[in-house]
Amino acid sequence: MKSLLFIATLLVSATAAASAPLENLTLEQAIRIARENHSSLVVSQSALEVAEAQYQQAMAAFGPKVNFEAGVQRADQDRTFTFSGTVQTPDMSLSTPLGTIPVQGQPLPMNLDVKLFDRDVSQASLNFTYPLYTGGKEEAVKGIARRGADIAREDNRRTELELVRDVRKYYNGARFAEQMEQLAVDTAERFKALEDLTERLYQGASLKVRRTDYLRSRTSTSVARSMLSEARYGRSLSREALINAMGLPLNTSLSLAPEAPLPDFDGRLNELVADAMQFNPDRQRLALAIEAAAYKVDEARSGYLPTVGIEASTYKVWNGYDGGLFNSDNRDGWTIGIGLKWDIFDSGVVKAQVKEAVAGKSKLEAQQILLDKGLSLQIKDDFLRIQRARAQADDNLKAKTFAEENRKLNVRAYQEEMVETKDVIEAQIIESFTTANFYRARYDLLTAMADLDYRLGRALQNEQR
Repeated sequence: MKSLLFIATLLVSATAAASAPLENLTLEQAIRIARENHSSLVVSQSALEVAEAQYQQAMAAFGPKVNFEAGVQRADQDRTFTFSGTVQTPDMSLSTPLGTIPVQGQPLPMNLDVKLFDRDVSQASLNFTYPLYTGGKEEAVKGIARRGADIAREDNRRTELELVRDVRKYYNGARFAEQMEQLAVDTAERFKALEDLTERLYQGASLKVRRTDYLRSRTSTSVARSMLSEARYGRSLSREALINAMGLPLNTSLSLAPEAPLPDFDGRLNELVADAMQFNPDRQRLALAIEAAAYKVDEARSGYLPTVGIEASTYKVWNGYDGGLFNSDNRDGWTIGIGLKWDIFDSGVVKAQVKEAVAGKSKLEAQQILLDKGLSLQIKDDFLRIQRARAQADDNLKAKTFAEENRKLNVRAYQEEMVETKDVIEAQIIESFTTANFYRARYDLLTAMADLDYRLGRALQNEQR
C-alpha cells in the first residue's frame, strides 16, 4: 500500500510539474526550455554519437591487433600418415675373407602407417598483425570518417539553430497575436461606445444623426466583434505552436513577459555574406562533404599501390602422443613475417573507382557554387527585409500616434455634432489599421532577424537579444 501511494504521489507530482504555468515567459527562457526538452535535439545528438563511434572504428581498423585463440578437439581416431611405395637400396660392397663382393641395389617395397598425433588435441595461440603501408588507404579512410563525424556535428548544430529560430518566430508570433487580440478588443469596445453614443444622439432627435448613421455604427460594431473572434483563434493557435516548439505538453499554460524594445541592427551586406560563407551550417556541411570526397579519391587511388603488413604469432599444443607431428620441437614456438599484396591487374576496377570518386567530388563542388549564390541571395533578402521592416515600424509608429490623436478629436467633435458618423468610424478604422501595421512591421522585423541569424549560424550566440 505504501508503495502504491508513493508511486501515485510521483505521478501526480510529475503531472503537476508538466502542466505548471509559465508566468512572464521571456524569449531567453523559451529557448532554454526548448533546448532542454525538444526531441529533435535528442535524435541529432544520437546521430552525432553514431558518427563519432564510426570514426573511432576507422581509427582502430588500421592499428595493431592482438588476438588470442584456444581450442580443444577430439577426432574419431588417431591421425596417421601412410607411407607406401618403393625404396631403392643403394649399391654397396661386402668385404669377405675371399675378397670384396659387390652387392647391387634392389627396389624395396614399403607400406607403413605412421602415427602423427593423438585423437585429443588442445592448442592456444597469440597472434599479432600490423599494417606497415597501405598505399594511402589508411589516411583516406580515417579522413572520410573524421569528416563524417564533423558533418554530424554540423547537423547537430543546424538542428539546434533551427530550433532557436523556430522558437524565436513562434514567440514573436505569439506576441503579435496577443497584440492583435488586444487591438481587436479595444476596437470592438470603441465601436460599441460609438454605437451607444450614436444611439443616444439618434434617439435624442439629433438633426445630423440619422438612422443610416445608427445602422452604420451597429454594422461596424458587429464587424469588430467578428475580427475579435478571429484574433482570439489566432492567439490560441500561436500559443500552442510556441508550446510545441518548446517541447512542452499542449495543455501548458503560459504568459509572455512585457515586450522589450526592438533590437538594433547595423549589419553591412558584404560582411554578412562573408560571415554566412564561414558559419552557415548548410555550407559547412557541403564543404566537409567535399573534403570527404577528396579523401574518397585518395582511397580509390590506393588500389594502385601495394599493401605491406607484419604479422607474428606464438603457439602451444597439448597432445598425449610424444612423437609424430607434435614432437618436443613442434609443441610450442613462434613465427614472424612480412607480407605484401599488390593487385597487378584488375581489369580496370580501380581506374573506374577513381573516376567515380573524382566525378562525385566535382558534383559536390558544383553544388557548392550554386549554394553560395543562393545563400548570398537569401542573405540579401533578409537584409532588405530588415531594412524595410525597420522603416515601416518607424513610419507606422508615427502614423499610429497621429491616428490616435485624430480619433480622439473626431470623437469629441462627434459628441458636439460637429462631424458626421462616417468620419468617426473612418478615424477609428484608420487607427486600428495603422496600429495593426505597426505590430506587423515589428513582427516582420524580428522574424527577418531570426532568419538572418540562422543563415549566419549565430542564432545560438544572439539568443540573448
